[in-house]
Amino acid sequence: MEGMQQNMEATLRHIVENTHHGANLGGHEINQYSSFKHFMDTKPLIFKEAVEPLQADDWINTMEQKFCLLRMTEQLKVEYAVHQLHRPARIWWSHHLPTYLKGSPITWNCFTTIFYGNYILLGLVEMKVSEFMRLSQGTKTMKEYLHAFNNLALYALKFVNTNPKKIASFERGLSPKMLKTMGTGTQANFNTYISDCLI
Repeated sequence: MEGMQQNMEATLRHIVENTHHGANLGGHEINQYSSFKHFMDTKPLIFKEAVEPLQADDWINTMEQKFCLLRMTEQLKVEYAVHQLHRPARIWWSHHLPTYLKGSPITWNCFTTIFYGNYILLGLVEMKVSEFMRLSQGTKTMKEYLHAFNNLALYALKFVNTNPKKIASFERGLSPKMLKTMGTGTQANFNTYISDCLI
C-alpha cells in the first residue's frame, strides 16, 4: 500500500509538472514533447554574424516561424536558438551569458531584446537611412539601382509606406537622362512606374 501511494504521488507530480509546462501562451497549447530533433528537422539557419543589420532580424523571424510550428516553452526557444549561434555570434553569447544570475531563466523575449541590442544598433540603422536618402542611380543600370533602392528602403519605411512616397523617393535618385525620358508621368502604382522605367 505504501509503495502504491508513493507511485501515485510521483504520478501526480508528473501530471502537475506537465500541466505547468503545457500552459497556454498566446492561445496555443505548448507541445512539451517537441524535442531538439524535431527542431533540427525544420533545418534552422545558423547565425554567425550580420553584415547587414536586417540579416539579424531575418534570423530571429525565421526562428520564430519554426518555434510556432513546434509550440515550445520560452526557455527551450532560447536553448535551441543559442545552439544555432556559431563563431562570432557564439563568442558574443558566451561573453554575455555570465551577466545573468546563475540558474535564472532566460526567456525568448529577453534573448531577442539583447540580440537586437547587439546586432541592430540604432546608429547603424540611422546610417542606412542616410545612405538611402543619398542613393542615386549614377552609372548603375536600372536593375542595379532598383536592387539597391529596395535593400535600403527596408531601413527607411516611413519614406516608402505609400505608392506616392515610394515613387518620389525612387525618382529622387534617378539619373537626369532617365528623369527626362520619364517626363512627368502620373503613375499611381510603384510597380507600374518601375515597369515604365525598365521599358
